[in-house]
Amino acid sequence: MALDERLALEAEPNVRVFTWASPAISLGFKQEPPAWLERARWQADWLELVERPTGGGIAFHGSDVSISVVSPRRPGVSPHSLVSAVCDSATRLCRAFGLHAVADLTTAGAARVTYCLTQPSPYAVFLSGRKVAGFALRRFPNSWLVQGSLLVRPLPPVLAEALPPDVRDQLAKRAVPLSALAVGWVDEAEVAQRWASEWQEVVG
Repeated sequence: MALDERLALEAEPNVRVFTWASPAISLGFKQEPPAWLERARWQADWLELVERPTGGGIAFHGSDVSISVVSPRRPGVSPHSLVSAVCDSATRLCRAFGLHAVADLTTAGAARVTYCLTQPSPYAVFLSGRKVAGFALRRFPNSWLVQGSLLVRPLPPVLAEALPPDVRDQLAKRAVPLSALAVGWVDEAEVAQRWASEWQEVVG
């Protein structure tokens, strides 16, 4: 997360596609940790906790692929068009696995989103009516930073077991991993490679 912030401050065009070494949750910018989070127990289970430089709700990591896009602020590049392009790349990625994905670019929840994958939010991607990816934007002095995550497989067991039952239930009802609907085996490495290759063509 510190790397993304540094790249945004440098304001050089950059796309970074990455996976997570350890199961983790990331909080949105200045988001308060949830009441159920006991830091000592969390760390004892080898789970990571980080804060993103962008907004949005809690995101779950360890079975997802994340992306960050830095675009210098200049005429002709609107924040909406930038995040829309990132959403579009996620829908095309899903289609590459034979799935029909739909992006919602405008819906906003009535209140601040607590959990990215379980609540309505702008700039989200859906498979069969359930959320598979979400994205958020932040303005820096000379650039825009977009961060997001696409759920590839079910949450790592150690992470799922650390969540309250009601959060697990909401995830089961409102979110879906790419692998649950794709034909054949899908893992984070393959998704990351395909996503990065697509952005190499875009940037090129």
